[in-house]
Amino acid sequence: MKITILISMTVSIALVCACCTSDPEAPATEKFLDEGSYGVHAGETFRYVEALEGTTVTVPTGVGTSIFLGIGKLKGIKFQAILMKFDFTVAGEDSGKTVASAVIDLPIRIVPDTLFSIDVTLHELNREFEESDKITGILPVDYSEAIPDSLGETVRTLDYETIELGLDTTYVNGWLNGTRTHNGIVMVWTGEPSTDIIIEMNAREIGVNPTVIRVDFTDTSYANYAVEKDYSVTSFDVEGLDCVGGIASRIYFEFSLDGLDGNAMIHQSSLVLTVDGSKGLGATQGESGLLTGMFNYYLYTPNVSDPIDSLFLSGTGIAREFLDPVVTETVRIPLRGFMQDVALDRRENTGMVLQSNLENVRVQRVSFFNSAVPDSASRPYLEVIYSLPAEFDGGR
Repeated sequence: MKITILISMTVSIALVCACCTSDPEAPATEKFLDEGSYGVHAGETFRYVEALEGTTVTVPTGVGTSIFLGIGKLKGIKFQAILMKFDFTVAGEDSGKTVASAVIDLPIRIVPDTLFSIDVTLHELNREFEESDKITGILPVDYSEAIPDSLGETVRTLDYETIELGLDTTYVNGWLNGTRTHNGIVMVWTGEPSTDIIIEMNAREIGVNPTVIRVDFTDTSYANYAVEKDYSVTSFDVEGLDCVGGIASRIYFEFSLDGLDGNAMIHQSSLVLTVDGSKGLGATQGESGLLTGMFNYYLYTPNVSDPIDSLFLSGTGIAREFLDPVVTETVRIPLRGFMQDVALDRRENTGMVLQSNLENVRVQRVSFFNSAVPDSASRPYLEVIYSLPAEFDGGR
């Protein structure tokens, strides 16, 4: 019995070794290398490029909580007015006193050019405002006639030396004794300046040295009444491929993937844009010492593809990062798994929207070269790197 078992094991081992031989004439190896019966062909790697147009979508926003106020214009952004609401709570000892003189004391922080000046007028607002309001323009219907100074003049000139604007005491006495409604004051430019400069001053949110109305009473005593709400009214109406925070405008990109192979296995995909650094605004001169000049962006795929629909303003995030808006360079925004999901019909293709990630916080601008620029390499496009499955004779 023992002899029979030993012989059986020996024969089995021999058969296994014969099947596992490295002999090139072995049947299994011969099929792959000589006959080519299996016909294995490795898949290639490809680059798909789709040109994009890009559409600017306006989203009225406004920033009432900025740490700075401004008037003037810069990089296409118009700082056309400043709204101010003051706290006229009168101390007990000042009750019933008469105002002899009054000025608005402006905490001007930066005037980049000592030769720059801008003419402004002051008006009472016809309605109150909130710092959370979305204000992107100011119209004559929003305010009353100009408030004169003590000499009856209504036009004031702001420059690097001017920090006080006189006020007619009739208005201030009315605000203090409650006989005149105080919805707020608007300081508005009399015309768009020709120079690309803004005058910056502290907003209430910075926490120090706010705008105040300084009052001298007829009994030689005085009082200060600080601003309790303030707001820079900004607007932007320049044609181009621009993403602007604080006003605001977003860029909508539509794509089709029509030329992409249906069997594509996507390894990498990017939204490729070239920044026009000559038009960008990161931080103003006043902000530059306190805030970064980088443009924080957020890319998402909207819930719907109709920009008029309110659902368009939100969606699923794709990427969140920052770029330098004042340096001309090509940036690649990674699309991660989003493009694979669209290609495999796991997600509806509603396009992509690029916006400022500080849209409700800061006024910033990044401008990109559009599809009409002569240099084709600077035009926006979608880039997809993919490969195809390995092929066998008769199919994949």
